[in-house]
Amino acid sequence: MNLRRLLVFQGIPALVMLIPFAWYLVVGSDRGLKGEAGLIENLTVLFLVVAIGFSIAGMFKARRLGLGGLQLGWLALMILGSTYFALEEISYGQHLFGWGTAETWKELNDQDETNLHNVHAIFDQVPRAILTLGILVGGIILPLYRHFRGIELQPSDRFYWQWPTLDCLTVGLLVILIRPILTVFDTGMINTGETKENLIAMFIMLYCISLHNRLAAHLRQSGEAAGP
Repeated sequence: MNLRRLLVFQGIPALVMLIPFAWYLVVGSDRGLKGEAGLIENLTVLFLVVAIGFSIAGMFKARRLGLGGLQLGWLALMILGSTYFALEEISYGQHLFGWGTAETWKELNDQDETNLHNVHAIFDQVPRAILTLGILVGGIILPLYRHFRGIELQPSDRFYWQWPTLDCLTVGLLVILIRPILTVFDTGMINTGETKENLIAMFIMLYCISLHNRLAAHLRQSGEAAGP
């Protein structure tokens, strides 16, 4: 793994995990760190916006490579899913523009916000559980299995482009381990739910960057193969 990949895929997760401690050293409290308008929530949205950008760029590269509907559909799903996640995090603009919540919606939403994830578990805990399971199996177990078995993904494999690589291993481990870690070492500095959402968004971002980079590498190789 070259230095650039190391800094992006391993450095970003490490840096984000150090932010609360650095924040306390500078600010002396968690003011501005946690909560709906806090740094962690804003970073979550930023990660998702970056994921959307790399997914859009990936779609153009996939088209140039002549990849089929499966890959284009997968990237479209990344864009739609990341957009939904980001809009839910900012309550569709409520946290940015400060509008109130209609009385009828307050009766449904347990935090008086204009979003869906505080309405019912099917919009919150269920998607989070599905994503966590997907990260555990697809982002940790299978890449490690392939690594230790010496199995390389081949372009001829049906889901070659969809499977995460070892690029996402560090952030994937953090997604799975953050809750037990913070249960044992409860410092009060870190909100477990916010941090896990942030790590899931970071996993999505790093996965989309990794996928984009793989598409770009194949595009360069195909160009070189077609060269003089």
